[in-house]
Amino acid sequence: MEVSILALEKLIKENEDKISNCTIQLRELEAGNISLSPMKTASVENTLEEATKAYETYKELYDAIPQTKKDQLHEQIRIQEALAKESYYKLQKLRLKRSKNITRDQKLEAMMILDELSNDIHFDDKELLQIADVILKNNIRKVADLEKDYQEIKNDFTSELEKLEDNKDLKHFAFLDSYIPIVVLHFSSLIKNIQDTIDEYNEKLKERKSSDKPMVFKGLPRYEDWWFEELFKNHQAYFGLYKWKDIITNMCITQQQQILWDKIFTNWLMIKKILNNKDENAYDYNFIFDMMLQKYVDLEEEINIDNLKSMEKIVYNITAKEDFLHSKTAHKIETTYLQYKTEKINLSANT
Repeated sequence: MEVSILALEKLIKENEDKISNCTIQLRELEAGNISLSPMKTASVENTLEEATKAYETYKELYDAIPQTKKDQLHEQIRIQEALAKESYYKLQKLRLKRSKNITRDQKLEAMMILDELSNDIHFDDKELLQIADVILKNNIRKVADLEKDYQEIKNDFTSELEKLEDNKDLKHFAFLDSYIPIVVLHFSSLIKNIQDTIDEYNEKLKERKSSDKPMVFKGLPRYEDWWFEELFKNHQAYFGLYKWKDIITNMCITQQQQILWDKIFTNWLMIKKILNNKDENAYDYNFIFDMMLQKYVDLEEEINIDNLKSMEKIVYNITAKEDFLHSKTAHKIETTYLQYKTEKINLSANT
């Protein structure tokens, strides 16, 4: 009986569609909107007649079946579909994990999307992966996270500045007020990226059951304030900064991380030097900058005098052993900017 009911519903629907299509064609023909050959017109009329007879026959048989039987069947089908749908979404994460046709990044992004969705919203596997691909391709999640992090850092920094007394010379420094939160954000993002890269590497070691030692992020070395105080006065201040920068460079795993760190270091050093040149007028402002880096980057300054003296001896000994007659391999006296500047000057001189 169940098969008969479903078959009759299918036949009724098919003939309803035929009747509708033929009726529309004949109406359009009569209105002069379309033109059909006599043979084609006869074929449409014949199809309409046969479909009408078939529809009436199947409808009569269908109507003879008790309505309770049809209602019971449709309720049964509805329940089966609901259970199948529930099982489909319930096993969705497991299906994605086991799939060998999608990348690890796609799997992770798809899992995050599923965790974000409310219980009444579902995507099928294909739709879910398409959304994941768009997020990965356009880096949407990272952009959103960075915007959120930036607002948090900016609000925190502004809040700390507002606590300074109104008569402080450097309560606000227009350029740095907007620039410092960006530098802190970039520094924080770099450290997180290094840690994520290390975690991913260690995870792959576990999956391969490798005997290689896992990587460990030991944190950033402490910097020293006298480097900024004596910069341009003492070559050991240069060397201390150089060695400190080089240690963090070696912590960077990818080339992109090294490039980013080079830019962050330049910006951080510029800010520290500007504030250092303001002497006591910038002490409060400088302290807030340092605390922001300690909070969001876990970067600290060495303030223990004994440790400072010990590091001074180490830097002195290393400096004494350095051969300052040799340059690094990538040394170039003619920079790209120098080339650009020379071309501009020569062009101006010739016009």
